[in-house]
Amino acid sequence: MTFSLGWRGYCLIEKYLAQIDQSISYLHVAKKVHNIDFHLHAGCEIYFLIKGDVRYFVEKTVYPLQYGDLIITNEHEIHKPSFSSEHSYERVTLEFDPQLFKLFATKSLDPLACFYNRPLGTGNKMTLTAKETSQMLELFMKYEALMRSGSDGNAILKLSCMLELLVAVNRIFLSQKPVDAGVELHHKLTPILDYIELHLHEELSLELLQRQFFINKYHLIRVFKEYTGSTVHEYIVSKRISLAKRYLSEGSSVLESCMRCGFNDYTSFLRMFKKKTGVLPKEYQNSAKWNR
Repeated sequence: MTFSLGWRGYCLIEKYLAQIDQSISYLHVAKKVHNIDFHLHAGCEIYFLIKGDVRYFVEKTVYPLQYGDLIITNEHEIHKPSFSSEHSYERVTLEFDPQLFKLFATKSLDPLACFYNRPLGTGNKMTLTAKETSQMLELFMKYEALMRSGSDGNAILKLSCMLELLVAVNRIFLSQKPVDAGVELHHKLTPILDYIELHLHEELSLELLQRQFFINKYHLIRVFKEYTGSTVHEYIVSKRISLAKRYLSEGSSVLESCMRCGFNDYTSFLRMFKKKTGVLPKEYQNSAKWNR
């Protein structure tokens, strides 16, 4: 049950506590629905639906959601909510830097296990019991109260509450048998998405996909929009950014990562990387090096 942080670990915790609101971002939003494009985060995210007609798209999986459902994603999984109606929408999200919580892994529990110990785009959805829903809401409200408080020791209390949340989410994840596989995509979409994933470094236009799969490009646009709430182009760009993050974290230069993931325009790559992740490629790479 014990773990040894070492001097570097203590220094990292001190660093994260000094900027706790950059390490953990909490949002409780209630608003009218609007279009949200595919995106990635710099770290992991917990998404909890309170109200709304939502289908949540992660990688190649679509999850229909209802009150109390929870979605988890890591920094390599492109995702987006889409809305089945214009009814009001309310949700809680917690986005956090996984490197902070890696420091608290023990032999009996890794707080990041449910975010990484599964294939991309699988096991993202958890359906909570009434008791689990009540527990999660209580922890969310506790964190929200800490957000409004400026008391001494607040950063430590936020960290403690977040650790409690991660333990609860991991326990729920391990209890989910069988894992929710989401709904089946349109039969013509699955092979197209598989093809896109294998050819991100090549040209991927609607005209090419039309020829490759004998599908009218306008029909593809309609079907893709119906199932994901977004465009084929947005999906391809997000997948390429996800791939670029992997190359950057493995040590490839920014220019090399740009070319290897299918961007032919360096300026466009920089702009889209910042738009999708919130940071420039070099900033992302430097952060990945610091946290190794």
